[in-house]
Amino acid sequence: MAMKEHDEGLAQSVSDQAAEWFIRLRDRDLTMADRRKFVRWLKQAPSHIAEFMRLCQLYGRVKRAKVPTLPPEELGSNVIALMQRESVRVEEPERRRLFVSRKFMVAAAACCLALVGVISKVALTSNTIETRLSEFRTVQLADGSRVNVGPNTLLHVDFSDDLRRVDLQRGEALFEVSKDPARPFIVDAGGLLARAVGTRFAVDRREDSIRVIVAEGKVAVVQGGQGAMLEHDIDMRLAIALVKDERVQIPANAPAIQLRREKVDSVTELAWARGQLILQQETVAEAVREFNRRNRLQLVLEAPEVAGLHLCCIFDAGDPEAFANMVVAAGEDVELVREGDTLRIVQRQAGSAEAPAQHNPL
Repeated sequence: MAMKEHDEGLAQSVSDQAAEWFIRLRDRDLTMADRRKFVRWLKQAPSHIAEFMRLCQLYGRVKRAKVPTLPPEELGSNVIALMQRESVRVEEPERRRLFVSRKFMVAAAACCLALVGVISKVALTSNTIETRLSEFRTVQLADGSRVNVGPNTLLHVDFSDDLRRVDLQRGEALFEVSKDPARPFIVDAGGLLARAVGTRFAVDRREDSIRVIVAEGKVAVVQGGQGAMLEHDIDMRLAIALVKDERVQIPANAPAIQLRREKVDSVTELAWARGQLILQQETVAEAVREFNRRNRLQLVLEAPEVAGLHLCCIFDAGDPEAFANMVVAAGEDVELVREGDTLRIVQRQAGSAEAPAQHNPL
């Protein structure tokens, strides 16, 4: 009996999930990341496909959905993975429950395939990724590589048959490169260019500096004027090879300088990709800059006595207010004043506790 109740609860859960996806897919503003989640949900089990097709039939949306269809050659390999047959035994009552007519089965399958085709098409042709302040995003590129994009980041992707190229205009990105020796993966951040064929590394382009950090594998780095060499055989007399837990950093818009490796802890340096900021030796003033470059809520430090303090802790990269509260706790006569999207860390004025409305402290 318990097993039967479990199966009914599971079926109900799948039905609810299918209904939710059916509604969400009609939203024109649904993000590409959510559309990829839908494809992954379909692939998880044959029952997911069956339930979604049942909804297509039930609501009669197949012909009226006006989903753009693509020729078979443009649907890509995702379709094969989605529709591959698995050995699943279905008892007769369950078989009758999931049975739909041949006409509607074919139409509903076409609906699913068309959705997959649309997703694949956009993934291949989309060449710009941009995030706003406070927005973190993970994107799978057309070659299977993944990129974790930090807030306030802009990059352009340009893949060809023999080269994978990314131009990082601003911000930070962590690349997990799908191995393909025949097509080098090059990231151009202006003053620095990095080349890999299958590794994990980050590029950070700030207003005052550019840096490359390697988490796995090996990455060749050259300065901006030598970028063309990365598309062919690399002259290692001009390039520098970085391995795990190494970093190279130069000032932005600086003349050619000698590149030097630095040993770093890549787990700490790249914690932002996990939504964290790990502070060790940074001062409060330096930490404020790190939070401000990622968040809509901006911190303004107007309390010199705490600017040089060191707060060693792991913080939520998207929660500058929690960090500001810890700064107040660490200082004396310091308070917070909220003004819209600005949070000021200020010296407490005499009598402010008696007149909170004047300073609007949190």
